Amino acid sequence: MVDRKGQPVAPSTAAGALGPRGRGLFGRLLGSARPAPVARAEAFSIAVASGKGGTGKSFVSTSLAVLLHRAGRRTTLVDCDFGLAADHLLLGVKPVNSLQQLLSGKASLQQTLIDTPCGPRLLPGASGVRKLAAMTDKELLHFARELGAVASDNDVVLLDVGAGISPPVLLTMLAADVIVLVTQPEIAALVDAYAVVKCIAQLRKDARFCVLVNRVQSPGRGEQAFKKLTEVSRQHVGISLQYLGEVLDDPRVGQHRLGQLPLVFTEPDASTSRALLTVMTRLEQLVGPLARRSIDCEAGIESRFRRHRLFL
Repeated sequence: MVDRKGQPVAPSTAAGALGPRGRGLFGRLLGSARPAPVARAEAFSIAVASGKGGTGKSFVSTSLAVLLHRAGRRTTLVDCDFGLAADHLLLGVKPVNSLQQLLSGKASLQQTLIDTPCGPRLLPGASGVRKLAAMTDKELLHFARELGAVASDNDVVLLDVGAGISPPVLLTMLAADVIVLVTQPEIAALVDAYAVVKCIAQLRKDARFCVLVNRVQSPGRGEQAFKKLTEVSRQHVGISLQYLGEVLDDPRVGQHRLGQLPLVFTEPDASTSRALLTVMTRLEQLVGPLARRSIDCEAGIESRFRRHRLFL
C-alpha cells in the first residue's frame, strides 16, 4: 500500500487511520499475512436466549448453571440481560458490583465475580441501567475482553441473554458455541423465537440452535410446538433446529420466592428438576462434551464477539 506521493505505507499505519471498524475489516483482509493462530484452552459457551420475555429463560439459565456445577464442571453464569438483570435474585446473592462497575472501570473482573451458595459463579448484570441497553463500541470491546477472560478460567460459561433482537443481545448469541432457545407452546412465543433464528441466520449460517419448550401444559405439546418452529425455520432461513425437550408447567416454580435458591438445588428429585437434568444430558449428546477444550485464539468467544460486531 502506498500514500498519495507513492511512498509505501506500513499496514499498521493504514489500519490505524480507519477507526475501530475499519481496523477490524482491514485485519481480516490481511489475515493471510499473520502468523499461525495460537491455541488456548477455553470454556464451552452456551447462550440461553428467548424471543420474548416471560418464557422462563433466566430460570433455565440458573438451573443449568447449578446442574453443570453439580456435574463437576467449573461453571460461571454471565447475566447478559443488559439493564434488566435478575439472575442474582434467582441465585440468592446480593452482589456489590455488576457489569455497570466492570465496564466503567470502577471494578475489576475478580471484584465483580461472585460465588453463589449453590455452586456456580455469577458475573452479575445491572438492573435499571438504561445505558447498558445501548452500549458504545468501546464498552462492547471491553465486554468481549471480559468474556474471553471468564472463558479462559472455566469449563462452561452460560450467557443469560436478554429477550429480543437488540444488537448487544444478537452479538452475545453470535459469540457463543451454541444457542439454547427457550420458548413456550403459544403462537406469540413461537413467532418471536423464529425472529431470533432469522436474525442470527442472516449473520451466521453455521449457528447451532437447541430448542427447549418450557411451561408446557400437557406432555407432548412441547414437541408439537418444536415441529412447527423447526419447519418454518428450515423452509424460510435454511437452518435446522435441534430439540432439547420440554419442561411441564410447575406451580412450585411460580411460588418460589425471590432470594430462594433454585428448585434444582433445593428439590433435586422434583419432576421439573429431573426434566432439566434430562435437558442438560440431551444437550451434551447433541453438541458434544460441555467441557474446556483447546481452540485457536481467533476462534474464541472474544474474537467471535469482536468480528460480528463489525456487521451489526
